[in-house]
Amino acid sequence: MSDNIQTNTTGRLTPCLQKKIDKTTYLVEVHFSDTSTQSVEDKLKRVILHDLEHKYRAC
Repeated sequence: MSDNIQTNTTGRLTPCLQKKIDKTTYLVEVHFSDTSTQSVEDKLKRVILHDLEHKYRAC
């Protein structure tokens, strides 16, 4: 997987990830909200807790 910085449709530079699986190349752009009130740490904690809750419910 390679890390890139590219210009999006609004002309802003955005981080993106590129991953090739078989003959298909996937390009994932990262979007950050300018109005977000949640810190990165809080967001990651929330995502991890959510994943853990759903992982154990499926078992």
